[in-house]
Amino acid sequence: MPPTVLNSVFNFVQFWDGRAKNLQEQALGPITNHVEMGHDFNNLIPKMEKTHYNDKFKAIYKDGITPYNITNAIAEFEKTLITPNTPFDKYLMGDNKAITKDQKEGYEIFKNQGCIACHHGINIGGNLYAKFGVISQLKSDSKGRLEVTQNELDKYYFKVPTLRNIELTAPYLHDGRIDELEGVVKFMAHYQLGKSLDENEVKKIVSFLKSLTGKINSY
Repeated sequence: MPPTVLNSVFNFVQFWDGRAKNLQEQALGPITNHVEMGHDFNNLIPKMEKTHYNDKFKAIYKDGITPYNITNAIAEFEKTLITPNTPFDKYLMGDNKAITKDQKEGYEIFKNQGCIACHHGINIGGNLYAKFGVISQLKSDSKGRLEVTQNELDKYYFKVPTLRNIELTAPYLHDGRIDELEGVVKFMAHYQLGKSLDENEVKKIVSFLKSLTGKINSY
């Protein structure tokens, strides 16, 4: 499953396996990948030069339409896809009424159970790699960082995803194996933390996660 593009500018690397160091590198992959867009820049650019994009690019870039400028433009657009001022953001900024009692309690459980060890920072994730299946071994078709580094120590290590807008970005995990928030909370507690949460704890964590939903701030 592709990671959400929302708030991706705050990730320390791009893609689940971190093979792109920034948004511009990330933009290049799908354009030329034969199973995605399958373009060849030698063919794509002459076609774009016959459209209104030619004047638009020349107005911004001295050398007009080039592979670098195409991916730069995409990356600059993606930087606008942020969702600030969520209820939880407002709560952190001092508005005690921005989130509900259940959401506050869910946040405390989230912290006390150890979820915050991986999901922290401005993006509530997206700033480190973590092993998939810390407590109990899990099977995955993707080998994570191993596929990039060829180092066995990186097997099943993936970029920790952002939790911003997680309410809206199902299915979950790098392979989309879980469809519901409740299910992924239980799954992560068991396999990553070695804990079994009761239904009330799960409900309150999910309530907290929904406080991380914001509106797209695209210009």
